[in-house]
Amino acid sequence: YYTKNVARGDEAISLRESLRALCGGRTQSNHHRHLIGTPSSKPPDIPPIPKSDMTQAYVSRHKDSDYGFQHEFEMLPDRFSDRTTKNSDAKENSGKNRYPDIKAYDQTRVKLSTVNSIIGSDYINANFVLGYKERKKFICAQGPMDGTVNDFWRMIWEQHLEIIVMLTNLEEYNKTKCAKYWPEKVNDSTQFGDISVTFVTEERFSDYLVRELKVVKRSNGYGDEEEDRRYITQYHYLMWKDFMAPEHPQGIIKFIKQINTVYSLQRGPILVHCSAGVGRTGTLVALDSLTQQLDEEGHVAIFNTVCDMRHQRNFLVQSLKQYIFLYRALMEIAQFGSTELPCKGLGAAVETLKSRQDSKEQCQLELEFSKIKAAVDDTKKTCVVASGDENRCKNRSDSVLPFDRNRVILTPIPGRDHSTYINASFIEGYDNAESFIIAQDPLEGTIGDFWRMVSEQSINTLVMLSEIGDGPKKSPRYWADDEIQYDHISVKYIQSESCPYYTRREFNVTNVKIDDTIQVTQFQYNGWPTVDGEVPEVCRGIIELVDQALKHHNSQKAYSQSSPIAVHC
Repeated sequence: YYTKNVARGDEAISLRESLRALCGGRTQSNHHRHLIGTPSSKPPDIPPIPKSDMTQAYVSRHKDSDYGFQHEFEMLPDRFSDRTTKNSDAKENSGKNRYPDIKAYDQTRVKLSTVNSIIGSDYINANFVLGYKERKKFICAQGPMDGTVNDFWRMIWEQHLEIIVMLTNLEEYNKTKCAKYWPEKVNDSTQFGDISVTFVTEERFSDYLVRELKVVKRSNGYGDEEEDRRYITQYHYLMWKDFMAPEHPQGIIKFIKQINTVYSLQRGPILVHCSAGVGRTGTLVALDSLTQQLDEEGHVAIFNTVCDMRHQRNFLVQSLKQYIFLYRALMEIAQFGSTELPCKGLGAAVETLKSRQDSKEQCQLELEFSKIKAAVDDTKKTCVVASGDENRCKNRSDSVLPFDRNRVILTPIPGRDHSTYINASFIEGYDNAESFIIAQDPLEGTIGDFWRMVSEQSINTLVMLSEIGDGPKKSPRYWADDEIQYDHISVKYIQSESCPYYTRREFNVTNVKIDDTIQVTQFQYNGWPTVDGEVPEVCRGIIELVDQALKHHNSQKAYSQSSPIAVHC
């Protein structure tokens, strides 16, 4: 496994360098220590963590406001006595660095071919970084700038790269993070120096894009003779903000798995870049290496691996949040493993999961569900508003409450205290957008709030999974036979249609204050069992309901801005 074999060097950082880092550099005080004076002694060699201990290792470090993580992260080296950055510091190259404190070590930097004997023309801010047991080689690079995009493509060509992993958006927080180094549209071509890039195809997945690019280099900048043509695959992850970590590990774990299915040694090193080429880039490379180590050896050396990576490029895994994310992702891998099922043969796979093997008390599906119930929820989600005395009467159950961080907040009504609360939450869908609002059935006293939510969120598709009636397991009839008004919201019943598995109803919902009307279609499923935990005996009806609700919702996107589907039970 990876061992910590590099020590923090003796090199002191000057006051000027420290101030430059604080005022104009890339790093932030919460992410790195720009120390004045001599660094402390070398970091410890922390033993690997066995797979069975990953959850406990995570929980123990998570205590006391992440004290264990903070302490460990601060021991990571950020300078080495045997590493220099003379090429990055050279006057002719300073303008090629996106951030003044993110440099390329001379000892591991990617060297370009020299152009016309021009000093510095061999420089690009990128380093070679080795993966697990040196089986895989990465190039970790900053995102190209307008002035370095030609060099970026020269590097891709000269290093015979076929896979690019992009972890930044072109713009974030209203700041440019990366120059666009591919054409604007499919079938368009753009010239970058003597390299022509054609945008061949683009395929969208839930949180990333896959682009195919055709690259052609001509023998000189003016002739028509083609030297060679190659095809490059770019994997562009869309849901990872600078300095941050993804909220949930599964997306990035699947992303890495997808890249590994197409990788081979013959395809050359994998080029990974974000904006600076250290934070998100380092986190992905570390997770790839550590996942392989966990799989093959049954333990992971997280701290030591990051130390070794930082010896190859500075500041890899740049923030505390990213370091914690490594632990959380590996904890989930250790707990759950891979649970993806391919569409082909899905029925047989599900039957296998449902069968009890070797006289075991639980089948695999039951074991998976028990793991979900026992999963560690570390995200410090609170329900302060929902659990307040003033809102308890608006909840059907004290145990089913919306988190503060993603609850639906109603517009306050002047003169009415606590009028912003409703027991409903925004939930992400497949595309990571807040595609759904999940709500409890309205109570008699919250019907007005329910329709306010529908109006304010411009909901045009409403799915009801409960029966109409009295009692804790049923929903009151929250509409009239003609028209009814709740405060400034008017609800007019238009018509209904009975289908084999559901009832479809149409409403006009009007905010009379601003004279704004939306058309709302409700799909009420017929026959969901009222016993807790029970589900319909056959799937056909619920599939039909989902299909019709989505079809209606998608048809409305052409006429109005995208709004969530509201589902309640």
